[in-house]
Amino acid sequence: MQSKDNGKEPSFSLNDFRKWVGKQKRESKLIKSKYKGSIVESKLSLKRLVTKMDVDQGELFEMAKDFKRRGGTILECDGDNILLVEVNSGTFRIPKIFVTILSSG
Repeated sequence: MQSKDNGKEPSFSLNDFRKWVGKQKRESKLIKSKYKGSIVESKLSLKRLVTKMDVDQGELFEMAKDFKRRGGTILECDGDNILLVEVNSGTFRIPKIFVTILSSG
């Protein structure tokens, strides 16, 4: 059985691939810098928030309460949209889908 493309193999250009990779890197840098310095607050209840936070520096429950009360500031965002958030009591990582971004930095 012959395929729709008349049996021809798809062709890939190394140059096109390099352009595509470069574009992905530029978009990734824009996303990272777009969120840096932004103010965020939790979408989650305190109980659920504690399960989604990954402590970078500080005490988990103190930071969760601090974040729930006052929000925090994004220090960085990695390619997987994991945010490093700073609160008065420390820093932690959390997936972007669990926070609301209130203002851009």
